Amino acid sequence: MNDLIAPTPMQKLRLYLYSNRNIAGCVLGLLGLGLLFAGVIDRGWPLIVLGLYGVGALGWPRSTLAESIVQTEISGEALVEHLQRLVKQVARHMPPAALESLRNIQQTLEELLPRLSELKRSGAMSAQAAFTVQETLRRYLPDMLSGYLKLPPIFAKTQALKDGRTAAQTLSQQLQLLDESLKRISRDAFAGDAESLIVSERFLKEKFDAKSAFELA
Repeated sequence: MNDLIAPTPMQKLRLYLYSNRNIAGCVLGLLGLGLLFAGVIDRGWPLIVLGLYGVGALGWPRSTLAESIVQTEISGEALVEHLQRLVKQVARHMPPAALESLRNIQQTLEELLPRLSELKRSGAMSAQAAFTVQETLRRYLPDMLSGYLKLPPIFAKTQALKDGRTAAQTLSQQLQLLDESLKRISRDAFAGDAESLIVSERFLKEKFDAKSAFELA
């Protein structure tokens, strides 16, 4: 789950060229050239332009969105609340296909998390499956989302990685895979509850059919 992006040196260069830091530096650098052409500065203008670029590039605030997801400490009791906050926080940054899978994952986890201990205790869910459910929220989702959110949006949507896919396509496919895995876990976990409905229906039919036959006799 941690192999979303492994950029080459050329891709790292492209990452920087697409970044807000480079754009901010270029804007201030162009401002310095404007001062040169306007006659405000003369000697030493290359250093002034370079200095303005540095101020823009280094002064641009780094996004803490991805880091906040990774660093957030959560307790078992707050898993659902944390999940809702996480999805709300990242939703507007997600490609449509990735967001659809993320919403599906959210729905499945919201069904499983409140009953996780009960399902483990009853044997309806294995310890390995329960671990997967918890780690999805504690590690898998934060790792995938933080890796994607560190990328400049244009780069993530347009630049191909080593395997030919963009980062947006890779994220969408990884989330789809996780969505399918969680749905299988949920289906297996709740299969017993679904089966009990059939057993109850069979019991009721036998009981009331027998009662009707007795009354008719």
